[in-house]
Amino acid sequence: MTMRTCFVTGQEFDDEKTGFKWMHDGKWYYFFDIGARSRFVGNPQKYLDEAAAKAS
Repeated sequence: MTMRTCFVTGQEFDDEKTGFKWMHDGKWYYFFDIGARSRFVGNPQKYLDEAAAKAS
């Protein structure tokens, strides 16, 4: 079992049972569902900027 945190929603999930991933600029990002992945793919900079703002 590998627990991941959805990059868009923050929800934890077992990526062996569910989950989606997407590579952006050489880094893998993990998502709880296809909807979260689609939102990220449609506007990755929005979510990367939000994550950077939370980290600082």
